[in-house]
Amino acid sequence: MNRFLSCVLGSALLAPAAFAAGPATTAAPAATTAPAAAAAPADPAAGIREVEAAVRAWAAAWSARDVARYLAAYASDFTPPRGQDRKAWETDRRTRIEEKAAISVEIDSLVISLKGQAATASFQQTYSADKLREKSRKTLELQRVEGRWLIRKESAGG
Repeated sequence: MNRFLSCVLGSALLAPAAFAAGPATTAAPAATTAPAAAAAPADPAAGIREVEAAVRAWAAAWSARDVARYLAAYASDFTPPRGQDRKAWETDRRTRIEEKAAISVEIDSLVISLKGQAATASFQQTYSADKLREKSRKTLELQRVEGRWLIRKESAGG
């Protein structure tokens, strides 16, 4: 199996409800010990599509200034930058998102690396808000948690 898959993404998978529901699963037999929703997809391409959908839904929530959906993209063990604690980081993010009149987050040249229930998504991000426009490289480290891909760490630059 190819452990490294890359894809340049279009906008077809931008789904507003991508965080609301996990991937469709079939009922597991009663003898199964692990829940079906927690298992990583057997098909690497399916895992790549799930990560792609999660990253695009995160960008869409940010662009829509939907703070609840944006914050829901982050795992409970997310490591905020600059040594901030999680609560302070969330307060800061909420303020910075809500104070903007408009936000646009575009993702280009997305490359996804998938290894079991962990993934890395690297891309060129174009962020526009009010009169500011910035382009930078961004990397998100994601973990599959209860059938959903959630952000555990993010970094910019590089």
